[in-house]
Amino acid sequence: MSKRSKATDITPKVRKLVMERDHKKCVACSGSYGIQVAHIFVNRSHGGLGVKENLAALCFKCHQKLDQGKYKDSIVIRNDAESYLISHYGVINKEDLKFSKWGK
Repeated sequence: MSKRSKATDITPKVRKLVMERDHKKCVACSGSYGIQVAHIFVNRSHGGLGVKENLAALCFKCHQKLDQGKYKDSIVIRNDAESYLISHYGVINKEDLKFSKWGK
């Protein structure tokens, strides 16, 4: 496994923390079916770290819409999830949530 893959992966410990913080409900629609942990500020494909400040619980439908990005809903879902995380952690610098071969 590469350093980047390891850094962007979500560990069981972090997954549990996120699920507890989010009460096992989707932060976008409040649904409780098919809950997944999703990268929010920086996608995994763009080097987004698997840290709680970059992750939120989303139901399968909201996660799919967010990842596909072609739905009008995806902007609303992203904004809701980002606002939720900012309310928990304050201002978040997206650069701090990206894998860097020089640091993280």
